[in-house]
Amino acid sequence: GPSQVVEDRTVTVEFITQRGEGVNGDFTSATRRVEVHPGEPTTVNFYAENPTAEPMVGQAVPSLAPSEGTLYFHKTECFCFNNQPFAPNEAKAMPVVFVVDPELPDDVDTLTLSYTWFDVTQTAAADAPATRVN
Repeated sequence: GPSQVVEDRTVTVEFITQRGEGVNGDFTSATRRVEVHPGEPTTVNFYAENPTAEPMVGQAVPSLAPSEGTLYFHKTECFCFNNQPFAPNEAKAMPVVFVVDPELPDDVDTLTLSYTWFDVTQTAAADAPATRVN
């Protein structure tokens, strides 16, 4: 069943954003850190932009520290699950919804979620079906 919220425990979740090589445009989180109770779903928005005159496709690759925390950090919704298409000059907010598992070991009080933002426009185009609709 749904996990209970642990009201008397607080875990800090920090967010780090970085851009892969050759990526243009901002990629940031709305907040640098949040205090959460285990079992409590939390939403944080990330922002990215395509500053160019061409469509682009972005992909965020997440990592979590300490690595033992990955077992207890559950993303229920994340912009990192899929490629993110951007129109020319488009900027948008992209949410992640996560829950820290109440079973997180007591000695872990801070989790750091890092996202690296890549431009995968070329790869995405190569993966697309070759059929063109006129």
